[in-house]
Amino acid sequence: MISSLPSKAALTRALLMSAAILPVMAVCAYSQEQAPVSSAAKMRFDIPRTDLISAIDLLSQQVNQTVALTNDANASHLVGPLVGVYSLDQALTELLRGSGMTYQLGAGSIIVLPRTVSAAGKNGAFGDVETLDPLVVVADNIDRHNAAVSSVSSEMIDRIQATTVPELMDDLPGIDMNGTARPQGQSLNIWGFGDQEDVKILLDGAQKDFEKYRQGTVFIEPDLIKKVDVHKGAFSPRSYGAFGGTVELTTKSAADMLKEGQNFGAFTKFGYATNGNENTETTAVYGQDKDAGIQLLVSGTRRANKKFRTSDGQRLNLSSGTLYSGHFKGSLDRNDHFFEVAGAMSESDRLAPFAAKRGQIVPSDYQIGRYGYDLALARSTVDRETSDRSLSGEYTYNPDSDLINTTAKLSWSRTRQRDDRLIKDMSVSLSLGGNINWLTYDTYTADLYNQSDYELFGLENSFTYGVQYKYQDRDSWAYDRFNAKKADYNYGYLQPYNIPSGNQSIYSGWAEYSVDFGNGIELTPGLRYDYIVSQGVPNAGSRYNNPAVGHDYGQETYSGFSPSVNVFYKMNPNYTLFGDWAYKLRAPLVDEIYTVGSSRATSNQLNVERVNSKRIGLATRFDNVMQDKDVVHTRLSVFRNDVKDNIQVLFGSPNIARYGDNAPSYANLPGYYTQGIEAEFYYDSPGVFGGATFSVMEGEHNGSIRDTEAADQPVYDIAPMKLVTTLGYKIAPYDLSLGWKGKFVKRQTDVPDDAVFPYSPYPASAGYALHDVFVSWSPDDGAFYGAEANFTIQNVFDSYYQPYLGVFPGKGRNFKFSLSYKL
Repeated sequence: MISSLPSKAALTRALLMSAAILPVMAVCAYSQEQAPVSSAAKMRFDIPRTDLISAIDLLSQQVNQTVALTNDANASHLVGPLVGVYSLDQALTELLRGSGMTYQLGAGSIIVLPRTVSAAGKNGAFGDVETLDPLVVVADNIDRHNAAVSSVSSEMIDRIQATTVPELMDDLPGIDMNGTARPQGQSLNIWGFGDQEDVKILLDGAQKDFEKYRQGTVFIEPDLIKKVDVHKGAFSPRSYGAFGGTVELTTKSAADMLKEGQNFGAFTKFGYATNGNENTETTAVYGQDKDAGIQLLVSGTRRANKKFRTSDGQRLNLSSGTLYSGHFKGSLDRNDHFFEVAGAMSESDRLAPFAAKRGQIVPSDYQIGRYGYDLALARSTVDRETSDRSLSGEYTYNPDSDLINTTAKLSWSRTRQRDDRLIKDMSVSLSLGGNINWLTYDTYTADLYNQSDYELFGLENSFTYGVQYKYQDRDSWAYDRFNAKKADYNYGYLQPYNIPSGNQSIYSGWAEYSVDFGNGIELTPGLRYDYIVSQGVPNAGSRYNNPAVGHDYGQETYSGFSPSVNVFYKMNPNYTLFGDWAYKLRAPLVDEIYTVGSSRATSNQLNVERVNSKRIGLATRFDNVMQDKDVVHTRLSVFRNDVKDNIQVLFGSPNIARYGDNAPSYANLPGYYTQGIEAEFYYDSPGVFGGATFSVMEGEHNGSIRDTEAADQPVYDIAPMKLVTTLGYKIAPYDLSLGWKGKFVKRQTDVPDDAVFPYSPYPASAGYALHDVFVSWSPDDGAFYGAEANFTIQNVFDSYYQPYLGVFPGKGRNFKFSLSYKL
């Protein structure tokens, strides 16, 4: 399924290093102990959504085992539903998901208890129950849905104390932050795909879209987030495009915040970071009515910082600002019906460079001599107002039927940005937004799908099918003072020719069919069909709305099928193999079609872009390896993406010459590939925890993006080799955990040599090593129950480093502290 990797020495060495991470001791452990067959054997469960004690009673009857609830378990909490074929381990994990509960299997018995409370309770009958503490959360029970998913838990989010969402994921294998320390100049790169359209971001199901010259793509406050799930690659038929992958951000709900036995509560948190004198204050109130099945949470956050200090010792000009944000989430659970609605908002007003993905802004000596320092800096500055909104709703109908499990989702998201130049009488190029520019993205989505489970020819089958609709509207305007008296520029009020207005509708249908062969093998083929309609808005300035040079804002349509296949093989309770293949399409964006120039035509000749994606992997889990109640997880995967007809800005004399006069702004190039290896190792025990994640990638264009007939050139969005390690210790009597994290990044020298700047703003970079230390305190009983404190020192040695995808020096040493309390 995977194409052969090129025989490059670096990648070969990386493969050997990745394989070495899989511990030899795990193999020894497997020979000594295997999970009981009864916990892995599959059977059909049919448990409706109900309170915990009723669900546990039904499960006890179905598995014919004694199930006990500890006294401190929240027996009235709603769990489920659980309908389908699962092993006992899978059934318990699914049933208790989101409840804050966990379980232990004994000899013919099951104990259900709060996840953060010792299974010993008050009498010391059982050992401690802990969750994995390293960088990434790995599912306890691996299935085809989560075999390759990387997750960041709420505990890790609290520990990291990130300023932005991309910072939360920068340590994950195959995922890298693109941008500088400025919060609004950061985006995500997954597997060498760094454009907004290649990384799909969902906030409680609402899709976040924003694309502007060298800006960030997501403006969400990290304190709102409960969990991050990253699905790498384009393998799911449920998703359109997103060649790099999909990031699912889930906000906090009342159930996540309520203490044991509470119906109402409040939460307050204060955070401080020395680098940038950054302050964060969060307040939330929440409650539930168990009889009515209602939950509601409302929260607000203020984050403010001064100039960040970079690792070269400088204060980063135009990096200070204040962000106000908040969110709400409510749900209603009534028998077979479940409703949930969520909303989030953020507002900021800060001084920034027009291109937020820039490093230090320092006026030239000439400018300082002519204008003075302050005015010279102001000439590179915009007053930027950014407003971000989202609203999503979900309804699930799950009656007592294997054939009906229906979900309907609706969402709306808006990101609006306005830039005003501080110096009003400057002449500013329209390509840089003019003197004032406005850009608004509105995205509406609708999703309806159903899952049917049934037995056919003695095999368990699951058929999931649905329809989707997405509508995105881009409204772009600018005021160009320099051309305010010219009629062909509409007297200064027009759309920037490189940020056009327009809309795009995507009509989709998809299905996946899963067959469980009963021997650990599941085969899941999928198919998706997309019909895409794009419509431009004619530019108000006739200079960029001239049919004589090929300007055409008419409707363009695209369509096609995207097949996929997933193979999942659970060889035994310890070893799992998985493989994925997909042939996914992406239609041109509004700005790719309708970007023009005074002598550049509309790009209505574009074809859809295609990716042929492959991945194979091995995941393992072992218990009681080096001591009682420890856990070892490992995961090794290899991937390759072959992109055909990639859509690229058309530049470089050789490529432009092939189109003659009035060449289009964008064109389909022959293609490129990206490929790589990821290896992960996680260890957890009642005392020690740790982990290591490793990734290495490479990629190459067919020809050059300047000249398709020239020598092949590296893909410039490929991040360098990265190893992140964590080692920590839990001091259970004092509710403390402390540890160290090391991040080791290799130099990146495999970069294009055909002068692609500024379209490739990534020169070769040196390798670096960063070290962090952390301490967390979270008492689970006593007078301070409900309090939590986190202290972290990032870049302990204040080392100089310049991330390859960041171009400019990263942050210097940073002391971070947060204290929260649940009332």
